[in-house]
Amino acid sequence: MPYVDKPIDRNQVMITTFEELIAPDSTARIINYFIDNVDLEEMGFKNTTPAAEGRPSFPPSNMAKMYLYGYRNGIRSSRKLARACEVNIEVKWLMEGMTPDFRVISDFRKDNIDCMKKLYHEFTRRVTVDLETGDVSIDGSKFKAWNSKDRNFTIHKLEERMEWLSDHADEYMRLIEISDADEEAVEGRFTREELERKLKETQERLEKYKRYRKIMEEKGLSQLSLTDADCRLMKMKNGMDTAYNVQTAVDTGTHIMMDYKMTNANTDHGQLGPTMEYLKGQCPDEVVNVVADKGYHRDEDYIACLENGIIPNVIPDDGKDTYALEVEYQEAECDHTSVDPTELAKCLHAGKIPDAYKNSIEDMEVVEVRYKPEETKEKADLQDPNRTEKEMKARAVEGYFVRDPEANCVYCPGGAVLYQKSIKKNGDIRYCNKKMCRQCPLKDKCVTSQKYPWKEVDFSKDSLEKKAKWREDEKLAPADEAEGSDGSQKKKAAGFHYKKKKVVRFKLRPNREKMDKRKCTSEHPFGTIKRWHGSYYFLLKSMRKVDGEFALFAMGYNLSRAENMFEFDELMERVGKKAA
Repeated sequence: MPYVDKPIDRNQVMITTFEELIAPDSTARIINYFIDNVDLEEMGFKNTTPAAEGRPSFPPSNMAKMYLYGYRNGIRSSRKLARACEVNIEVKWLMEGMTPDFRVISDFRKDNIDCMKKLYHEFTRRVTVDLETGDVSIDGSKFKAWNSKDRNFTIHKLEERMEWLSDHADEYMRLIEISDADEEAVEGRFTREELERKLKETQERLEKYKRYRKIMEEKGLSQLSLTDADCRLMKMKNGMDTAYNVQTAVDTGTHIMMDYKMTNANTDHGQLGPTMEYLKGQCPDEVVNVVADKGYHRDEDYIACLENGIIPNVIPDDGKDTYALEVEYQEAECDHTSVDPTELAKCLHAGKIPDAYKNSIEDMEVVEVRYKPEETKEKADLQDPNRTEKEMKARAVEGYFVRDPEANCVYCPGGAVLYQKSIKKNGDIRYCNKKMCRQCPLKDKCVTSQKYPWKEVDFSKDSLEKKAKWREDEKLAPADEAEGSDGSQKKKAAGFHYKKKKVVRFKLRPNREKMDKRKCTSEHPFGTIKRWHGSYYFLLKSMRKVDGEFALFAMGYNLSRAENMFEFDELMERVGKKAA
């Protein structure tokens, strides 16, 4: 059988135009029409007006078209884009035959990275205008940063490497001393010159790691990344790696990504409200329903959302249907029919259910509870900030965790040094040393958790000393026996003085029907971006730049989604509509 078609003669002369080579319903035409109908100067793009002097620049509109097409089709590298300008007929059409150098292409993205999110919001607004939208589904996903794991350090990682290097330096010193006494004693291993060179390299690396630790202590960092300072070591699908945690807000009705928030937080806790900040600002007179998975479970976040007109529908733990929440009672006159965030917050704290939350909040009541106020800190004798290192270590041996604010470390009763692990949301600094805890003689007394066999101690910025719990228990043991099992003497000795206050308690019932839509809504955009577009890692560095780069990711996804939702002519009409 012959082949299906007769090949075209490559030497045959063809009379055609660029316009005829592009398919009538090509994605390139949508991109071209959208950018032509956007005021790039108003969005902050540079060189929108040609300069009278100097070397002519490439039109920013053509460069923006090229980048949007590239990220839509998985072509992100400036070198690949430069190559596409020469061989890809659609890119040649968008660029009108211009072939910029890869450095020019890279500089355009670098110089205009702050404008990309504005362009993304404008495209999303035009695509979704007059559409019937649903609720908002929020989820987070890790995207690899441009920073290798070897160039990311924690205090514990530095300590282990410094200890390893210190041991090697001592060994090299020992071998050099042996070679001084008897040159043949190290024969067959290293020459003296090689030993001196290795010792010098080891000492230089040791000093470098000491500088890194000093930087972390001075700046209060839990991690230090050398290539991209803003990324963090996170747990990902294939283990630990340096990454960013991107939070997306996707509409459950259209599956369009309405907004996103770039973070370097290891978990999704605390991201519910911040991710919704832009969208809530777009509809201040409405109450918005948000759907999220169990990773967003945090009582403080739920309360903050409810105070701002956002109903959080977070999937509860198995066997539960509601969340028990509590806020401080504040007597006030409020309008329970209003959806204004100020009035909503007043109603919640006054113990009144707003009309907008009738189907979400139940069993609200005002109750009086007891609480223990923070005890006053002893600063004169026990927490003298001018103590020497020797005095602090001696105090630690007596059964105290003693913080050295200058060195930003804690001396523990077992003789070890605890280093900063993280900074909590309330500003307290958490210290620990997992390696030393494993071999500490006081481990059985100090460590009580089987799951986490190490000690973690939290200090506020003004606190310099904490008594070990096992020392308190030993001191109070005789009083417990004398008083009996009621523990009243123990409470008295511990200085427990309770006060009373009023709080509002209520139950938040998330909507099951809305929660069922979450998985098929939030996972879809991440799969498209990472697998189909191949954009599972960032090419740029720093939080500001990766935020702009993800705008190109999201715009490419929304363009793909819009092409599936609308006919070509309707989509062209939508992307060409300017703001009213």
